[in-house]
Amino acid sequence: MRHAIATSTIKPKTSAAHAAAHRTTATEKHYIPNYPTKLFIYKHNASKFWWVRYFVGNNAVRKSTKTTIKRDAIAFAKQFFDIVTQNQRLGINASVSATSFASCQREMMTADAGKLKRGEITKITYDNNKYRYDKFILPHFGKYEVRDIDYFAVERFLNELSTKALSTSTISAYIRLVRRVLVYASRRKFIVAVPEFPTVTVKEKPRGWFTVREYKRLINASRHFAGKTVEVRKYFDEEGETQTQYIKTTAPDSQRLGKLMRKVEMTEDMRRLIVFMANSYIRPTDIKTMKHKHVDVVKNAAGNEYLRLNLPPSKGHSYPIITMPSAVTTYIELLWYHIGRDLLGDTPEEAYVFLPQYTNRDYALKQLQRQWEVLMAHTGLSESITGDVRTIYSLRHTAIMYRLIFGVGINTLMLARNARTSVEMIDRFYAKPLTGEMNVEMLQSRRPRKIYDGEMEG
Repeated sequence: MRHAIATSTIKPKTSAAHAAAHRTTATEKHYIPNYPTKLFIYKHNASKFWWVRYFVGNNAVRKSTKTTIKRDAIAFAKQFFDIVTQNQRLGINASVSATSFASCQREMMTADAGKLKRGEITKITYDNNKYRYDKFILPHFGKYEVRDIDYFAVERFLNELSTKALSTSTISAYIRLVRRVLVYASRRKFIVAVPEFPTVTVKEKPRGWFTVREYKRLINASRHFAGKTVEVRKYFDEEGETQTQYIKTTAPDSQRLGKLMRKVEMTEDMRRLIVFMANSYIRPTDIKTMKHKHVDVVKNAAGNEYLRLNLPPSKGHSYPIITMPSAVTTYIELLWYHIGRDLLGDTPEEAYVFLPQYTNRDYALKQLQRQWEVLMAHTGLSESITGDVRTIYSLRHTAIMYRLIFGVGINTLMLARNARTSVEMIDRFYAKPLTGEMNVEMLQSRRPRKIYDGEMEG
């Protein structure tokens, strides 16, 4: 039933004590023409703005119109009515604002869950996005209405992130996730347009890689530590700074400093992993998922020996990865090492290639990362001479750099495809340290002169 506009003015109580106890008592109320009487705008003592109220069953849904102009408040009330009634049809709780940032983010993540099931995004991407929304974005923007988020609101959030121990690339990723929600809100017609966003200048800093000499030092260290246990201890130096000591359990007691944090078992898997990654282009995340069923040992008619890695899709790529010959040798040796220790179970094809004894693959990767920290501390290779940090990921960079430096006539498109990345990413990150001197032979090479009818051209 629709009604013509009706107006009523509600005079507040004269008692000061009573007024103080009822700060939100309505002082003026207007019904909306041609809309149910359950919908109206009103003013109260505690706000200068008009508010809108609509009853859904016995529950009152309220919202500030953020305006002191009655005409604009009535227009807002009509839009509010349409949204609430639409949400009722969709089964959305009317007491929760559908136009809040938190509601839009929740609906968008539901859509992303559908993309995950269809294989349009990876679980890693979905989980990373969810983590970042929960970590900083929702605590900041959760109670905002999407229409209240403008350039300056995002800038305040950007300034807040800048106080955290985050890289510029990570901060940029957070800002992009905020924008995704507002794009989604725009598509839902909750906002007219996505506001302008402040820019974050990202300084691209690739992870370090290993020169041939450094790589040999790393291999020798992994061979030396394999099978040993290392204590990780924390202590304060003379300047009061926290330091970390890595010491083998067989070392004399007099050498131990500070408090024991953990013991790290150095494994044969770590030694084999270094060789494998430096010759296979895989990412550390592939270590968690790679099973023996994903690995084929191949020797083709031309005599080329390699592993064909049919790994689960990563970074949107699903091409098989072809390894260098050294990966074949280290893979077979590790396979027999695990067989000798009965680590593959009744279904070897389903066993993981690295640390198969751990079904919790996040834990398995963590164990390898801790062993890596020991090797970095022992060799002093945790940073390059240019300050690039070396992580396990650096072994992938090393594999790609070695092909660019030592490969003959390398096709970067083929290299990118085999490494499950793009030519652009190779140029921006992996090949950034590449210099002319590293390939001086190629730069100074000349094509063979062509001979036509007995005469040499050129």
